[in-house]
Amino acid sequence: MLISVGGIMLKGNVPKGLMVSMFLGGTIVAICAIIAYFKYRGEQRSTDTQRIISDLKFLRLFEKQPGGLLSAEMIAEKTDLTKGEASARLSGLSTGGLLSAGTNPMGTKYFYELSAPLEEIPGLKLSGESYLTIEDLQEIFIAYDYKVSPHDLIIATGLPWNIISREMKHFRKEGVIELAYILRPGDSSAQYILLEAYHRSEELDLMSRTRINEEVKQVLYDEQYLV
Repeated sequence: MLISVGGIMLKGNVPKGLMVSMFLGGTIVAICAIIAYFKYRGEQRSTDTQRIISDLKFLRLFEKQPGGLLSAEMIAEKTDLTKGEASARLSGLSTGGLLSAGTNPMGTKYFYELSAPLEEIPGLKLSGESYLTIEDLQEIFIAYDYKVSPHDLIIATGLPWNIISREMKHFRKEGVIELAYILRPGDSSAQYILLEAYHRSEELDLMSRTRINEEVKQVLYDEQYLV
C-alpha cells in the first residue's frame, strides 16, 4: 500500500508516530516558508515606496509633527503612501529601533515617535555611492565622535534603512564594527562601535578598502537590495 505523507510516497505499513512526526515536520516547514515570504514582501514594499518618500524624509515628518506622534493613517494623509504602505514603513523602522511605538487605550491603533533626535553634522562629505563604503563609515564615526546610532547613519547617508542595516550586519560579520544596546539619555539605545583597527582610513591600504567595498556591494546585489 502506498501512503502519501507531506507529498512523500511511503510503501507498506508506516508507524503512526513516524507519520505524525513527518506531518508536523512538513507543517513547520510550511509555516517557516510563509513567514519568510511575508517578511520578504514587507521588505519589498518598504523598498518600493522609497521612491515616494525616502526613509530620511519619512523620519523628518516626526520632527515637524506637533507632539512628535504619528499613526499610519496620519502619515497616509500627509504623503502619497497608502495606509498599508505607511504601516509597513513604520513597522520596519520601529523594528530597527528608529521609532518607538505605543497604542491607544483599546490597543486598536498604533502611534509612533522618534526614539532619538535627528542630529545632522554640517560639512560631512561622503562618497555619494548608493551604499555605505568603508570610507563613509569611518568618516561618519569621526564626525559623530564615535557614538553612532541608526538615526545618525540615515541622517549622514540618506540611504534606506534596510540597505544600511544589511550592510552593518555584514560589517559586524567581518569584524569591522560591533553593536551594543545601552541606555543613553536623549539618544538611541542601539549604538554601533567601530573597532579600533578601522578608526582611520589611512590605516587601511587601498587593496583592503577596495576589497571591503566590493564585498559589501556584492552582498547587496546578490540579495537584491541594489539592482
